[in-house]
Amino acid sequence: MKAKCQRTGKEIETKDGFFVSPGRSGDWEFISIDAPSKNDYNIAVEDLVKSPESLIDWLAHLSEKSWFSSEKFFDFMYKFRAENRLYNML
Repeated sequence: MKAKCQRTGKEIETKDGFFVSPGRSGDWEFISIDAPSKNDYNIAVEDLVKSPESLIDWLAHLSEKSWFSSEKFFDFMYKFRAENRLYNML
């Protein structure tokens, strides 16, 4: 599957991208490795979804961050899924 980098506009393999929170704002973007940095907190997509245990660990880790907003995170995921037609991938 491919998705569009939100900073460069290039389509890349989803597994090669990163979910980032610019400046630990609580907002999220999907970017490619060559996208310009904005002092991001980043999670490689491959690290996030390499196993069920990894996903659980990452979500628990994020919840410990004072800047993390689950509402913003899941709002981003909902929009990212819609923009990239990632429905029914389960």
